[in-house]
Amino acid sequence: MEPLRFNVRLVETFSEPAFSQLQRLVFADVQRESDELDALLRAEAAAEAISVTHPPMHRLGAYIGEELVGWSNGWMERGRVFYMANSGVAAAHRRKGVYTALLSAVRDHASSQGVVTLRSQHSVLNNAVIIAKLRFGFHICGLSQSAQMGTLVELVHHLSQPRREIFRGRAIPFVARPS
Repeated sequence: MEPLRFNVRLVETFSEPAFSQLQRLVFADVQRESDELDALLRAEAAAEAISVTHPPMHRLGAYIGEELVGWSNGWMERGRVFYMANSGVAAAHRRKGVYTALLSAVRDHASSQGVVTLRSQHSVLNNAVIIAKLRFGFHICGLSQSAQMGTLVELVHHLSQPRREIFRGRAIPFVARPS
């Protein structure tokens, strides 16, 4: 099988309606919301648009030619943390290195902006992404509950070896360490 040829690049915005359609396809099995919750989310989004200012979004897209086949969106948080809010890869292009390339591009972009930690939250049912991030070097650092998504697992990836060692020493105290 010939390797998939794609490139990942930082963009100001994704083309619509192609991005929204891709997003709906990628998350169809995860985000089946009830009509009641959907109405509540739309009402909250309308109220939020009036009263809340959001940090600038950073968008990285994986493209084959000009076709968007994967993406990762996120923003900077306090403490030099980059929050990976939303990522996905079209089903036809999964398990071909696209998501790993996006993770590398997010890490490199965030690092170039002075970030020291990447952070994300995922449905505990989203095993493919959780496993991919654990393989990439993320660590589980907590669980939380969401009305929209249910139980979420929080993952972090510290970008420097000293931070990884401090995290490991504090968060994983029962691991045998060399003396």
